[in-house]
Amino acid sequence: MAVHLIRVIREFSEHSPRKQRQQFAYSDTRQPGMGRWVPNTDILETDTHVCIYVELAGVKREDITVKVTDGKLTIIGTRAPLCRNMYSYHQMEINCGEFAKSILLPQSLEHNEITAEFRDGILNIYISKQDDTVEIPIDFKDEPEKGPSII
Repeated sequence: MAVHLIRVIREFSEHSPRKQRQQFAYSDTRQPGMGRWVPNTDILETDTHVCIYVELAGVKREDITVKVTDGKLTIIGTRAPLCRNMYSYHQMEINCGEFAKSILLPQSLEHNEITAEFRDGILNIYISKQDDTVEIPIDFKDEPEKGPSII
């Protein structure tokens, strides 16, 4: 069985200041007009990862987008109706149409490695809990190179 990987898109906004969030901010947020339904979601934490499982049965992989913007992981997409030619329903409990789910990420996780896969109708998102500090090496040269002036 093939595992379909989903590309996570990171968007950074410099136009609005970040609001202070709680340290434990794995909470769902709803924005008006974002989607007609919200998929069921489980969020688990292991020693090395935060695991997010989103129930998306009947949704095609190409109809799913995962974004990280301003510390928020957002999953958006569309589920096509199961029966398009039906004139009347006796019962309808399976949501279709546009969906959206947003999860606030603590600042300690928002820039960590994120991977996603779609398997058996479940979107699996894994966020590394690595807390390694990234050091940027600085080259020192005897003579300065001509470059852009910032003064």
